[in-house]
Amino acid sequence: MNCKFCGKNGYVDKRKFKYRFIRESDYCIAVLAREPYNRGHTLVILKKHRCDIADKNLSLLERKDFIENIYYYSKLLKRKIKNEKGRKPGRIYVAILCDGVKHLHAHLIPRYHPFNEKEKNSYREFFINRDKYEDIKKAIKKQDMGGFWYMFLREKDYKKSYFWKKNKRQRNKERKKIIKLLNSG
Repeated sequence: MNCKFCGKNGYVDKRKFKYRFIRESDYCIAVLAREPYNRGHTLVILKKHRCDIADKNLSLLERKDFIENIYYYSKLLKRKIKNEKGRKPGRIYVAILCDGVKHLHAHLIPRYHPFNEKEKNSYREFFINRDKYEDIKKAIKKQDMGGFWYMFLREKDYKKSYFWKKNKRQRNKERKKIIKLLNSG
């Protein structure tokens, strides 16, 4: 088995997440993302190797625990986490892709309000050919600009985020702080 998350036995090797480990349940673990898009980016990972949410071997108990963990950590992130400007997330985006790592896991990505100018400009560029200018203007004004473009932008530019402007020691300190915060919940 060639899985970045698993050990040789087909189960998640928690040692791979030593500095990012938050907590575990019967069937899942929660860890901070290795390459966070923004503050609080968390992964919920099924312990036993399953390729994706439609894996024929995924049991009902595994599925329930996976969804419950997504729900629990999404609520916890909304309640506890703040970005570098002290703002709480307006939304928690959930992405279950299983492409980069072919093991069932969900990305929980806090989206902080309000959108900044770079994000507003990016949104205009993404959708100007599809949507009317007036519709784009309204969406920006209401801070209701959808999510896929936002995740794409985060994927593309994550190394430019506040987290990556810190040195390795500062990043590890930041991770510990977030883990402590999430475990106090």
